[in-house]
Amino acid sequence: MYDYAYILNLIDRSNRLQEELGRSIDRLHSGGANTNVNLILDRLIEHYQSHHPAPMIVETDLSGVITYVNNEFARVSKYTPDELIGENINILRSSTMERGVFTDIWNNITEGRPWRGRLQNRNKNYETYWIDTLIMPVLDDEGEVVKFWSLSFEITEIVRNQEEAENKSKMVAESLKYAKRIQMTILPSNKILDEYFDDYFILYKPKDVVSGDFYWFAKTIDRVFIAAVDCTGHGVPGAFMSLIGYNLLNTIVLRQNILDPGKVLSELHRQVRHALKQDQDGSKSKDGMDVALLSIELYQNKFHYAGAFRPLFYVKEGEFQTIDGDKMSIGGEQLEEERNFTTHSFEYQPGDLVYIFSDGIVDQFGGPDNKKFSTKRLRTIITENLSEKMSVQRALFNLAWKDWLNDGEQTDDVTMIGIRLTGASE
Repeated sequence: MYDYAYILNLIDRSNRLQEELGRSIDRLHSGGANTNVNLILDRLIEHYQSHHPAPMIVETDLSGVITYVNNEFARVSKYTPDELIGENINILRSSTMERGVFTDIWNNITEGRPWRGRLQNRNKNYETYWIDTLIMPVLDDEGEVVKFWSLSFEITEIVRNQEEAENKSKMVAESLKYAKRIQMTILPSNKILDEYFDDYFILYKPKDVVSGDFYWFAKTIDRVFIAAVDCTGHGVPGAFMSLIGYNLLNTIVLRQNILDPGKVLSELHRQVRHALKQDQDGSKSKDGMDVALLSIELYQNKFHYAGAFRPLFYVKEGEFQTIDGDKMSIGGEQLEEERNFTTHSFEYQPGDLVYIFSDGIVDQFGGPDNKKFSTKRLRTIITENLSEKMSVQRALFNLAWKDWLNDGEQTDDVTMIGIRLTGASE
């Protein structure tokens, strides 16, 4: 005996309904039990009535002429039953529906298969409405299609809410694309960097459309500055912080003429706290940024470094060194009376290498045991490829990191900068 409860379970809103219900109806027809078709329809209606206020029901002959409608169908269509009976079902067809949909419906139901989907109809006043409908062929004892039944529920409000949500989502996506263009314009171009660095790379991989990481460049009379900055958060909140950080760094170095990296970070901390009102009583803002800031003198073989929770990797004549930044962030709560950052100064030889980076690259989970990429792994890649050009090193870092990520989700923005130092300008 056929399990009719199985048919009821197939009426859930899943993509499998058409295929599974079709198989079930084929099984039913192969048994030649025509009287059970009406029973199934009754059970379907009973099932839907337990979940919805009222179903819309319509019966048509083989030509699509309406032979029966219930009150709910008449109410939604704004016709009376007498006005509908004897008319072709196409009286309700909306011109906005693609013709291919109706072709698909007709091909299925005339071959004894049910069809399930959404249709946009028009009522007597030429107003459109949406229905979620199941159209089912009814067979005689010989298995021939003799008429069609349709069981529907109005979903106009649902569709309109979905369309509104999709439109809002599209607007947000377009806004983010525009925000990304704005953010990308503040990043230093390769053309500018090429003027001062013969061999360098920048690996920049935002987690979202816009990034909480940014890299910054500035030139004064006798030195160039470059920084890798990791702002609190990622996405839109991080991007807002990146704009604040970018503008403040320009102000501090280019307008206030503060050139010592440690003093730049101390002033950046003070101004971030002031901009976010963190220096006021009752402030709840904890936002800030971690910074790796490098200053290279143009006329001497010297560079200076200061870090806010970020290290510098320095390879001097083939020997690897890690220069730790101060264990303090820019911005956020300040318990000490002043926050002073340390400047580390070095004399370098042409060919020495320096690397600065945000924590997104080393903190990425992945690999066979879902562990962090790690600072150790980053150092290993550097030491194994010191002789390679920086463009090649970038490709190797990127490949290793992507292999580590595999099919996992990127957890944070990634920024890494590598520079092969050259001799001082004449």
